[in-house]
Amino acid sequence: MRTLLLGAALALASISGCAKDKTEAAAKATEEFPSMTLDEVEQGVTAKQLTAVDCNGDRTRKKLGVVPGAIIISDEEAYPVSELPADKTTKLVFYCADPG
Repeated sequence: MRTLLLGAALALASISGCAKDKTEAAAKATEEFPSMTLDEVEQGVTAKQLTAVDCNGDRTRKKLGVVPGAIIISDEEAYPVSELPADKTTKLVFYCADPG
């Protein structure tokens, strides 16, 4: 599980590599999204305080696997809200291997 979480974190870090201005993209991501260490995510998922949400496609899931217990999103851009937990207080950690 730790390897999958590491892969997810590395994939999220690569988001800034897609932007022309890496510094601006990194600053914007920091402002919009709270950051967590791999240990914090692993502890939260293990303690059932966080729910992992897999936004990868089928090919990526076959190649890299899925975080155990993760919710599988059918389409990262237009998935139905019904795929997410009904309890709106649930803390979600979204991950994907190729955010591009």
